[in-house]
Amino acid sequence: MSLRSSLAYFVFRGASGALAVLTVSVFARLLGPEGYARWTLAVVVSGFIAGVLVQPIHSALARFLPRPGGAAFVGTLGRLLLIAAGVVVLLALALGIASPHWLPTGVVGLALALGLSQAGFDFSAQHCSSTLQARRYGRLYLCKAIIALIAGGIALLLGWGAAGAVAGTCLGFLCATALFGRLAWLEVARGRFDAATLPEVRAYALPVMFALLTGALLQWGDRLVLAANVAPAQLGAYSAGGDLAQQGFGLLFSAFHLAWFPRLIAQWEAGSHELKAQVNRYAQLSLLVMVPAALGFALVAHDLADVLLGSAFRADASKVMPWLALAALLGGMRSYLFDLPLHLAQRMGTQSLIAGGCAVLGVSLNLLLVPRYGIGAAAVVAVLAQASGCVASYLVGRHTLSPQWATRDLLVVAGAASAMALAVFMVPISGALGLCIKVLLGAAMYCVVVLATDLAGLRRLIAGRLRLFRRLP
Repeated sequence: MSLRSSLAYFVFRGASGALAVLTVSVFARLLGPEGYARWTLAVVVSGFIAGVLVQPIHSALARFLPRPGGAAFVGTLGRLLLIAAGVVVLLALALGIASPHWLPTGVVGLALALGLSQAGFDFSAQHCSSTLQARRYGRLYLCKAIIALIAGGIALLLGWGAAGAVAGTCLGFLCATALFGRLAWLEVARGRFDAATLPEVRAYALPVMFALLTGALLQWGDRLVLAANVAPAQLGAYSAGGDLAQQGFGLLFSAFHLAWFPRLIAQWEAGSHELKAQVNRYAQLSLLVMVPAALGFALVAHDLADVLLGSAFRADASKVMPWLALAALLGGMRSYLFDLPLHLAQRMGTQSLIAGGCAVLGVSLNLLLVPRYGIGAAAVVAVLAQASGCVASYLVGRHTLSPQWATRDLLVVAGAASAMALAVFMVPISGALGLCIKVLLGAAMYCVVVLATDLAGLRRLIAGRLRLFRRLP
């Protein structure tokens, strides 16, 4: 059903992901490990003071806009977003006054600018996704990625440090929203604040807020513990490795989710008998991308750290990157697959409890182990926390509508991934040339197995497109 939309989102998010990886590389090389640690803390604080208050509104837009009559929510949610932005400013001022000793001066201000500019951008992006405007969505993300890379790189070359990286990123958010995301805000301006929708929005958004708070602890808590217990250079190396994993293939994981979620919401609301089959199809396509992306990243982690981050990061980053890749894979499976039944049934309180339990586990283990074992312990704890979340979400959601995979699909993906790993191990060359050969050869081997077995009907799809192309005059 959504294969074409999935491919469109995949292409756009893939291009945006490649630019995001390049941005991480440029920022890391120009900032150095200690400067990258400062940039990381700005992103983390932004996630806590802005993301927790703003993201529930984006989630509500994703949940309610696709259903019949959902356009009436846009004006209300847009105005709620502006109110939340005001609260974020007050929280940032309070945190700036009472910031801990390990938080560098000025980081809260950088985080505030980053959070507010991203809030408007994400609202526009979610509006495009929920209204199935794949091309506009792609242009929005590509524009942001290009401007952030160019402007941030120039600012860093001028010696602005982490503030320059933040300024360039904020400029990317604002310009992209003005050029390709203005339709959402025009709809907000034309709409009205409908108080009658508030009870439903509140019932959905408040549990989401708690889930996002616990999710932020799960995603960023290790950085905060590391900031208080290890040298800034080690925090910078750990964060750069994690950012490569998240930006490199975390964005791809969300591509299928963005293409499918509005349609699954519509089918759930309509009580469609095809919903179960479509959920399984969505799970099949997601697995097709998730496994090779994470495995490939882990296989070439040392080369990636050397080529993209440089010698200052290589020793520390290459040790944690395979673990962080596995953590990102498990986190993607939980967020985009096993949490899906909870989103459809609006069981956000349950999702919050699961995320909260995983966050408490992760922070507790980090507080216990990081002071003694450093960044290696933090990477292993990230895997354990995400794995526990996957198991909990699956067990809770399986009685509602759990994604299922055919045994043949699992065997084919395992075989294709093994062929990819074997091809990568056979390449003895290191450095930039070795990295390119490993990536191309590994991807080629994976695609050969997938197409030979016609997994997800891809071989038939490509053959059909080629026949249509040959008929064209």
